[in-house]
Amino acid sequence: MNVTQKTLAALLVSSTALVSAASAAEISGNVGLTNDYIWRGMSQNDGGTSASGGLDVAFENGAYVGTWVGDTAGTDYGTQELDYYFGYAGESGSLSYDIGYIAYTYPSSQSADDVDFSEVYATVGSGPISASVYYLVSADDADAGDSVYASVDYETEVEGFGLTLHYGSYTGDFAGEDKTDISVTLSKDDFSFGFVTADGDDLSGADEDLRFVVSWGASF
Repeated sequence: MNVTQKTLAALLVSSTALVSAASAAEISGNVGLTNDYIWRGMSQNDGGTSASGGLDVAFENGAYVGTWVGDTAGTDYGTQELDYYFGYAGESGSLSYDIGYIAYTYPSSQSADDVDFSEVYATVGSGPISASVYYLVSADDADAGDSVYASVDYETEVEGFGLTLHYGSYTGDFAGEDKTDISVTLSKDDFSFGFVTADGDDLSGADEDLRFVVSWGASF
């Protein structure tokens, strides 16, 4: 077999592998709009409207990768948040699980410091209840484990509406101060309506009051 034949054979094998991988993967996208982008009880866009979009690739074996972008506000964090993540999700008996890594980046940040950071996470669920833990991996002037966010969620249905009850606790030096957040959300079709409150300051240092959040989201 000459060099050209070897090259063509290699390309054929590579192409076949790529097609096989693509056929075993499910690609999906999402878009959303909200009157206030809330993250762990804190507004990320100074109480203003925020648009977002994302792309995910899920494989048959449970592995997945994805990216998400949303509007933010403020000099330190800039006007966009761009996240990258990958993980593995599955089920074992009555338990569901999801473990992964996520990097939060702020490409338009005007801060002199690096505001990007990353976490590893794990979620375990059974029936309507799930519990999650996010552990800081890296950040500027912070060590691994300098913050932990833990949350519990309960999901059910009431009169044709989805109902989600959420409690979260954000602790550690990287969090700035210990914070808790509580939310109640009703959802119907592509819309959700919720109340969110937090104990502690938001990212700008202002106290978090009770917030009413209206959101729309669609997947394709």
